[in-house]
Amino acid sequence: MARIVDEEVLDRELNPEQAAAAKKIDGPMLILAGAGSGKTRAITYKIAHLVSRHHVEPGRVLAVTFTNKAAREMTGRIQKLLDCDMRFPWMGTFHSVCLRLLKRCLNMEAVLRAFGGKWYDANFSIYDDDDQKRILKQILKEDLGDECDAAEIKRVHGAISRYKNTVLYVGGCAELQTPDVALSRAEFADEERYARYYAEYQKRLLESNAMDFDDLLFNTVLMLQRVSNLAEQLQSHFDFVVVDEYQDTNDVQYELLKLLINDQRNVTVVGDDDQSIYGWRGANIKIIRNFHRDFAPVTIVKLERNYRSTSNIVKGAGSVIAHNIRPAEMEKNVFSKEEAGDPIRVRHLVDDRSEAQQIAENISVAGEANFSKTAIFYRTNAQSRVIEKALNDLRIPSVIFGGTRFWDRKEIKDILAYLRLLANEKDDAAHLRVINTPPRAIGKTTVETVLERVRNGDGTFWQVLVSEANGTGRSAPKLKGFTDLVQGWKNLVAAGETPLPILAEHIIADTGYKEFLRKEDELTADERIANIDEMVNAIREFDEEHPDATLDAFLQDISLLTDADKKVDDSKGAVTLMTIHMAKGLEFNTVHIAGCDEEIFPLVRGSSFATDKEMREQMEEERRLFYVGCTRAEKKLYLYHAERRFYQGTVRPFLPSRFLKELDSSVVEFTPCVDTRPAFGSEFGYSPAAPRYNKAPDFALKGGRPSSSGSFGSGSRGGFSRPGSVPASVRKNDQRIVYRNPIKVTPVAKPAAPSGPRVVYDEYSENPYHPGARVRHSKYGVGTITKCYGTGDSARVDVRFNSDNVVRTIILKYAALEIMG
Repeated sequence: MARIVDEEVLDRELNPEQAAAAKKIDGPMLILAGAGSGKTRAITYKIAHLVSRHHVEPGRVLAVTFTNKAAREMTGRIQKLLDCDMRFPWMGTFHSVCLRLLKRCLNMEAVLRAFGGKWYDANFSIYDDDDQKRILKQILKEDLGDECDAAEIKRVHGAISRYKNTVLYVGGCAELQTPDVALSRAEFADEERYARYYAEYQKRLLESNAMDFDDLLFNTVLMLQRVSNLAEQLQSHFDFVVVDEYQDTNDVQYELLKLLINDQRNVTVVGDDDQSIYGWRGANIKIIRNFHRDFAPVTIVKLERNYRSTSNIVKGAGSVIAHNIRPAEMEKNVFSKEEAGDPIRVRHLVDDRSEAQQIAENISVAGEANFSKTAIFYRTNAQSRVIEKALNDLRIPSVIFGGTRFWDRKEIKDILAYLRLLANEKDDAAHLRVINTPPRAIGKTTVETVLERVRNGDGTFWQVLVSEANGTGRSAPKLKGFTDLVQGWKNLVAAGETPLPILAEHIIADTGYKEFLRKEDELTADERIANIDEMVNAIREFDEEHPDATLDAFLQDISLLTDADKKVDDSKGAVTLMTIHMAKGLEFNTVHIAGCDEEIFPLVRGSSFATDKEMREQMEEERRLFYVGCTRAEKKLYLYHAERRFYQGTVRPFLPSRFLKELDSSVVEFTPCVDTRPAFGSEFGYSPAAPRYNKAPDFALKGGRPSSSGSFGSGSRGGFSRPGSVPASVRKNDQRIVYRNPIKVTPVAKPAAPSGPRVVYDEYSENPYHPGARVRHSKYGVGTITKCYGTGDSARVDVRFNSDNVVRTIILKYAALEIMG
C-alpha cells in the first residue's frame, strides 16, 4: 500500500511557501520559483499529495516537464515518496505527450474525416534535422538549380519552423500557420517563395508518413482544433494539469494547454520569468507574465529562498537581473541563508588566450578532485577551441557538453535508418540514406529514376524500388540485392520472433557495415565500431526495460531525445564545457564564465529594422541568460573579460560586459589586467595598439576588493602560480595528446569459438533456465523465470523481478543470469 503524503508530511518536509503550493489543489496556481528554490521538490510533493491523499488516479494527471530526463527523475522521486511503483503515463515533455496523443488518435474515424479521409497514420516516422534538410535540399535544387546553397536551406528551414511555432490571433481566435495561411498572408516575394517551399515540404512529409519535431505539437493542436469532441474527451480525462518551466512555453504549446484544461481549471504552472532564455526559438515570456490574467483568479506562490548557492553569488546575480523591467506581480526577492562564501571573482585579461590560460590555471590550482565539479560556460560554441587547448596544455581532462549526440553520429544514424525503413516503408529519407551505404554501386542516376517515378505518382519509394529491382533494367540486379536484404529483415519483424537487439545485429552483419567502416577509415574504425556495439547494448537495455517494446516504440524513444536530456557524467573526473543555454537545469560547485565582453555577452544581433523595444527585449533576454549562468554555481563563481580577442577573422578590442558593471560591488573581487606578453596579434599582422581597460571598473572602487595579485599566490599573469612544468620530451609531442579521450588498450584476443554443433537450450531441453527457476540479474536483482522461448541467439526468458514486480524479457545471449537454485 502506498505511503500517504498528507498535510502533516508537507509541513514537515517543505518550507512554508513550498507547503502552501503543494496543499492547494483546486483552481489555477502560479508557482513563481526563483533559481535554486526547490520548485521540483514542491511539485513532486504536490503530485504525491494529489494521488495519495486525494486519491486522484495517476493517469488523470497531465504533468509536463522540460526534458525527458526531468520526467523520469520526477517519477522516481514520487515513487520513492509513496514507496510504491506508481506509473504516470502522462508525465513527459510537450513533444512526448503530443506523440502519445497522435499515436492514439490518428486512426480514429473522426480524425480522418476531419482531414478529408487521408492524413497521417499512427505508424509515422519522426524526421531529425538531417532528414529535414535533405528534403529541403531536393525542393530548392529543383527550383534554384546550382544557386541552391547551405545558407539558403538554413534560412528556409528557419522560416518553416517559425511558421509552425507562431500562432496568429484573428478576432480573438487562435489560427495556426498552415501552408495555406502562410501563402495567403505573404506580402513580399521572399515570403511567398518561403510559403511555397513550406507547402511542398509538408506535402513530401505527408507522402513519407513523416513529421518533424515541430509537427508533433503543430499537428496535435491542429487535430484538436478540427475535432472539437476529441478535445472535450481529453479535457474530461485530465483532472489536474501541472506544467514545469512555464516561462519557456511557446504559442503553440500554450494553445495546446488551453485545449486540454477543463472547466475546473485545476492547473498549476511553475516557472521563473527571470530564467526565460529561449525567446530566439519561440518561447514567449508574455505567457507566464499573463497567466494571472488569462486564468484569473489565480493563486500566486513565490519561492524566493535559494538553497543552491552562497549568499554572495545570489546577491551578485540578483543585482544584475534587477536591471530588467519586470511586472509588479513578477517581482521576487531571491535570497540565500547559506554562508556568504567566496566573493565573485572578476578577472580582466589581455586577450582570449590569456583568458583561457587563466581559467585552466585556476582549475589546476583547485586540484584534480574538483575537476568533475567544475564547469566552463561560454556564450557561443566558437569560444570553446582556445579553452580546450589551454586545458589540454595543463593536462586537465574535459568534455564538451552539447557536442555530437551519441544518436547523431553517422554510423549510428545509418543503422537507425535501416530500422526506420522496417518500421515505416514510406520513410523515403531512410531509404535514401542507406540505399548505397555501404556502397552497392547504386548510382545517383538510378536513384533519380526512382524519385522521378515517385513524383509521377507510381507509388512510394519502396514500391517503385521493388518494381525496378524486379524489372529488366541495367540497375535491376544491384537493386535486387538491396530489396532482398530489406525484405528478409521485414520477414523477421513480421514473424515477431526476433528481439530488437538481434534484429540490429542481423542488419549490421548482413550489410557488412563493420567491414565498411574499416575500409572507409582504419584510424577511426575501432571507435566507430565500438559505437555500433554500444548502440546494440542500448537497444538491449530498452528491450529489457520495456517488456512489450516494439521497433516503432524504440525509434520514437530515440527521436524524442534532445540535447537537454544529456547527463553530466561526473564519474570520469573531467571538467565540463558548454554554452550557457545548455546549462539550464544543471549545477556545479565552481563555474567559470568566459567572454564577459560587450558584443560577446551580451550578444545582441541588431538590424536596421529592429525597433528600440525589440533591442531592449533582446538585451533583457541576454541579462536573464547571464543570471542563469551565475546561479548554476554553488560555491565559486569566476567571470572573465578579455580586452581583445580573435573574432570573425580578425583581432579586435572589446569593452567589458555591462553585466560586470551591474554587479553589486560588495560581493566582487576584481583583478585588473597585467600585460606582460608581446603584442597580441603580431603573428596575424595586427599592430595597432589596443585600448586598455586596466582601470578597475566602478564596482571595484566603491567598496569592492580590487586586487592586482589575485588570491592564489604570485605569478606573471593575474597572480596565479603555474603547476609543475611539463617535461620537454612530452611538450614537444603536445599536439598528439588529447586528454579528453580515454586511452585505448588493445584487448587480449578472445579464444576462437569451438567448432562443431552448439548446445542450444529451448523450452524442451534439459535447461537450467526453466519456469520457476530463481535467477539474479546484475541490474534488476533477484527474480523468478515465468516463461522460456526462442532458440539460438533469440533464446530468451521472461523474469518477474522482486524489486518492482515487473516482468522483463531477458535475451540469454546478452544477460549473464545467475541461477539461484
